[in-house]
Amino acid sequence: MGHTTLGVLPKTRRWIEVATLLSGPADTQTVMAASAFAAERDLLQASNDPVFIEAVRLLLAIPAAARRSDFGDALRSLDLDIHQQPELLDLLAAVSTRLEHVRSRSRSGNDLGELAARAMTSVLSTTIADALPGLFTATPEDVRLAARNLSWNKPVAAYSRQFFASLVADTLSYWLDRHLDTEIGHDKRFDGVGARQAFDREVREFAWESSRIIKEFSGGWYGKTLHRDGGFSPEAAASFGYVALKKIVSDLSTRRGFDV
Repeated sequence: MGHTTLGVLPKTRRWIEVATLLSGPADTQTVMAASAFAAERDLLQASNDPVFIEAVRLLLAIPAAARRSDFGDALRSLDLDIHQQPELLDLLAAVSTRLEHVRSRSRSGNDLGELAARAMTSVLSTTIADALPGLFTATPEDVRLAARNLSWNKPVAAYSRQFFASLVADTLSYWLDRHLDTEIGHDKRFDGVGARQAFDREVREFAWESSRIIKEFSGGWYGKTLHRDGGFSPEAAASFGYVALKKIVSDLSTRRGFDV
């Protein structure tokens, strides 16, 4: 799933304001808040994207599936094409294939769905890999136990936060990258590539701070939904994803006094 070619920032009032801020002395926090305000519609529309919904469903369902000793069967019940005792790379490949299948079937051309798929596989890979005794020495049972450890309230809250922080940062970068490279040089916002890269890091830090609200509700919601329903339907995933994005957008925007 490749990006479409980036053009210039959209010529809407909100993005024109972002471009003006980037060309002026505004601090990064102000630019980020204005960017989030400008990207609000895209972020909230992502909650209707089939790939986003499936990414959220798998994000929630894979840890719960790992509670079962027959992990392979549990994963196949989630529509993942995988063998009985998957290693981490098998799991990541199955998730990527499933998300690509959903994209193709729905004919979704939304790049935000692609960003959600990327965030899902990245967070799943990093979180499980960090818990393994070694990437090349880990057994399928090590992988299952690492995934299972994410299925409790506190770990799943942190894991969900990583996903949404990555998605928001990538979404902001997706739009901002259309303009930022024009701001490198003498008398520009960035005096060189190093300053431009520092701005990218600030974008991720900003998204991370704004995603902290996810930890406040996701763990409790996860445990309650799993206990009540025994799993996570696409409808539940869509609802969770929408509420999470709405909370993040509200937090980002209110930093600059916008009312969303």
